[in-house]
Amino acid sequence: MINKLIKRALMGFVYGVFIGQTILILESLIVGDGNFYAVSTYLVQHTSTRIAAVIIQYFITAIIGMTFAGTTVIFEIDSWSIVAQTFVHFLITSVVMFFAGFLCGWFPHTIGSTLIWFAVFIVVYVIMWVCFTLYYRKKTKAINDSLK
Repeated sequence: MINKLIKRALMGFVYGVFIGQTILILESLIVGDGNFYAVSTYLVQHTSTRIAAVIIQYFITAIIGMTFAGTTVIFEIDSWSIVAQTFVHFLITSVVMFFAGFLCGWFPHTIGSTLIWFAVFIVVYVIMWVCFTLYYRKKTKAINDSLK
């Protein structure tokens, strides 16, 4: 289990950085003024230099990727119910996402913005959970059908 966790976390590092950079490119394209916006103004203001802000955000997106990829091993703990697996996975990922967003200044530091941040996270989490559940049910059915 530890080997799987480490392998997945290392791949998650790459995925996290890739997804983070892709989002930044898309956001910059949406702004449409020809500039690349690598980090939030908040993060630049709270670090010594722009490159320091970029490096911090780079590693934070890597940590997000590592967290999401690594915590998938939770769903392989057969002695836990799917409710327990989902709850622990949700708890870990939501805490990491919140602190990442807070530290990077991805949302204003107000109670209202924090509640909206969590609401959006919950909606996205539920959608992804349902998609993965349907995918693996279909895959399981195909395997079971091939064994008949």
